[in-house]
Amino acid sequence: MKLILVRHGETLWNRENRVQGFSDIELSDLGIMQAQRLAQCLKDEKIEAIYASTLKRAHRTAEIIGSYHEVGIEADADLRELNQGDFEGFNFRQLRDQYGSFLKQWITDPGSMVMPNGEPMRLFTMFDKQMTPLFTILNRNKKSITLDLSQPEGKEMFLQLAEKADIVLENYIPGTMKKWGVDYDVLKEKNPRLIYAAISGFGQTGPRSDLPAFDLVAQAAGGIMHASNITEGTPRIPFADYSSGLTAALGIMQALFYRERSGKGQFVDLSMQDLMYSMNIRAQVHEFMDKARNRDLTSRLLPTYNQYHTKDEKRVVLVTITENQFKRLMTVIGREELITDERLANVVKRMDHIELLDEVLEAYTVQHGRDEIVQIMHDNRIPCSPVVQIDELQDDEQLAARGMYNRSFEFDNVDHATIPNPVLKFSETPGEIISKAPGLGEHNEEIYTGMLGIDALALKKLKRKNVI
Repeated sequence: MKLILVRHGETLWNRENRVQGFSDIELSDLGIMQAQRLAQCLKDEKIEAIYASTLKRAHRTAEIIGSYHEVGIEADADLRELNQGDFEGFNFRQLRDQYGSFLKQWITDPGSMVMPNGEPMRLFTMFDKQMTPLFTILNRNKKSITLDLSQPEGKEMFLQLAEKADIVLENYIPGTMKKWGVDYDVLKEKNPRLIYAAISGFGQTGPRSDLPAFDLVAQAAGGIMHASNITEGTPRIPFADYSSGLTAALGIMQALFYRERSGKGQFVDLSMQDLMYSMNIRAQVHEFMDKARNRDLTSRLLPTYNQYHTKDEKRVVLVTITENQFKRLMTVIGREELITDERLANVVKRMDHIELLDEVLEAYTVQHGRDEIVQIMHDNRIPCSPVVQIDELQDDEQLAARGMYNRSFEFDNVDHATIPNPVLKFSETPGEIISKAPGLGEHNEEIYTGMLGIDALALKKLKRKNVI
């Protein structure tokens, strides 16, 4: 394999002499972390040579990949002078800064086709096929087009699509869409009913609005990592990303409802830091509750609200909030005398004796198996659950009863993969997964011909010019 690293927009060679069946490789503007991930993805590939253009970031990416594979770099290569013969045997990948994923009435998840700035998963699946099911989990039911917004034809096509759209959703750094001439102010002139939603690390305003961000940055900036006492490593679940998508969807629904009443579209601005701050209840109560300020981050605020070890070396969680639940729990574990203990007379008093109650409860749970405890608690209407292990989660009777398992898709190099079905259950409009994640540009003809009336010959010309 040979790699060429250039900046998006550079001409690699005379278009008339391009190798049939191949595209330009454009690993453009990869950040250090993304370059390192790419290098790891390529660890099993034999890389013969790396060519880097004069662009600083292309050269930096080449150095990172070259260091992993002990391959020298032909730096400052004038790639425009290469001819057709020079590209024989190259393994090409086309990765652009400006791709859009479009549905007839929805521009789908932000950045999912933008490798440098957004979801890099498609790149990873090229080198590790076992990541393909994950790509489908994140991108099922979508339609994919390719479109270069930096070219005049691409910009015009996007404007035409936006005229027909109900919603535009993007997650670029604020100002990027304005630079391309396709920001909300431009689009609303053509489509006053348009809902335009923008997700960014720090929102459209404020001193940090122009900074890039990912899930980890948002969780750190919103105090979530500190509140969760994550002192080493990273959070295990990217819930800043997931919750931002869900919150943006809610905002879009609110805007659509307003549009039904008023006929007007609007701009929806979501800052991931704002969202993390609003969810950080630990930081909020720390401001005005003495009990919160006086406890370190490893402590909890609620009594009888914890996980406990069991006899079979598993764990259960037990929760009591109401007085009746607390009384039932003390009765079940044989500690009725604690019901009348003045120190534990109500939930506020019990907040001063969290450790005492934890000791009492774990003294009971370590004498019983996990499933036995769960059944006893359920029989007595006490909130309880096993701490389900990851390898148990794909065979859960409740999830199965809810129809959450979709095993209808086949993937190369994977024996079996379960795709979570839609979470919301609608009585009149039930959802379903009808397709796997699309191939890059899979729906170009469907969208551009069906929506914009561009014929096959014109599409071929646009592809030759790398507009699509």
